Amino acid sequence: MRILGKVLSLAVLFCPLAGSTVGQTIHCSSNDGGRHYCKADTRNGVMMTKQVSGAACQQGYSWDYDERGIWVDHGCRAEFALQSSAAGSSGKTIYCASDDGGKHYCNAETRAGVALVKQRSGSACQQGYSWGFDERGVWVDHGCRADFAIETGPQYPPSSGGGAGNSVVRCSSDDGGRHYCHADTRGDVELLNQHSHSECRQGYSWGYDPQGIWVDHGCRADFIAEPGERPENPGMGAGGQSLYCPSDDGRRHYCQADTRGGVQMVKQRSDSSCQQGHSWGYDDRGIWVDHGCRADFVTGADGGYPGQGEWHGRSCARSVGEQRANQLVEQCLQVSPGTHPPCNVQNSCRLISDEIRRSCELLGNDAPGFCDEYR
Repeated sequence: MRILGKVLSLAVLFCPLAGSTVGQTIHCSSNDGGRHYCKADTRNGVMMTKQVSGAACQQGYSWDYDERGIWVDHGCRAEFALQSSAAGSSGKTIYCASDDGGKHYCNAETRAGVALVKQRSGSACQQGYSWGFDERGVWVDHGCRADFAIETGPQYPPSSGGGAGNSVVRCSSDDGGRHYCHADTRGDVELLNQHSHSECRQGYSWGYDPQGIWVDHGCRADFIAEPGERPENPGMGAGGQSLYCPSDDGRRHYCQADTRGGVQMVKQRSDSSCQQGHSWGYDDRGIWVDHGCRADFVTGADGGYPGQGEWHGRSCARSVGEQRANQLVEQCLQVSPGTHPPCNVQNSCRLISDEIRRSCELLGNDAPGFCDEYR
């Protein structure tokens, strides 16, 4: 489960459309509330893929584009995708509206991904808050009215290692409430980069289940979903299984697992104590948790589990691939003041990105432009 670290170059994945539809992705910010231009080739059009500011990004008011590039204003900070000449050759576009301010679904085949093409409402259209998609279609809420591009083709390509089957999702709890973001959570999910001042803590302000990734209590962050991976458990015997089991409502819940070879708790993720026999245990029905315990477990552990209580993360290179891991390391080396910084592709992406975040905060106004992604 130790992933984290597709930060800048990963922005293109926030828009799950195929490369034939969108090209380069650009981050553009109006940090001081004034108008700023970001140089870009806008001849084939521009679409806003992700709003990352609290201030609304509304086309024609706080963002747009012309022959000079993309401009942002009034505090808008967002990611924009430059359309290629082949734009529109794959998938279709639908219009979906929350005219009464409530949640409405628009029928669409969403398995291959959805992207916001053009916002048409005065109310902000922000993924995870006022629009999103799931197996029922595209949904809009809180007055959002927009055009959405529906892509065709497989959404989750088979993983071939190096992050090939992974996807990055930005999910926001801007109103402090719980919100779901569509993601393939059949494998592993990890926090990649926190964007909120509110703490993003797994089990409290973020988590995942079969519905997708959820955020709560003001958490805003990027997450990476690894459909072909399971939580990293060095030393686990052959045939073992790793799984997360929560008692979110404080009651007893079972998680299906083969417990014949024994079970061991690997990492507690709740504030409530996970104590075997009281708040967790196992029998022939599976692993059970109770009294608010939330934790990661490994089965087939009778042979002993080295390093109980430790959580060994995957290397960043394994999680997101050598190329993207190297880009993250380059950023780390550029800003870190440490004599022996953890800027190495063999470290977890989370460790590297945390070093970048701390270093960017120390640099303040002198920080390079990519530091905006860590604030």
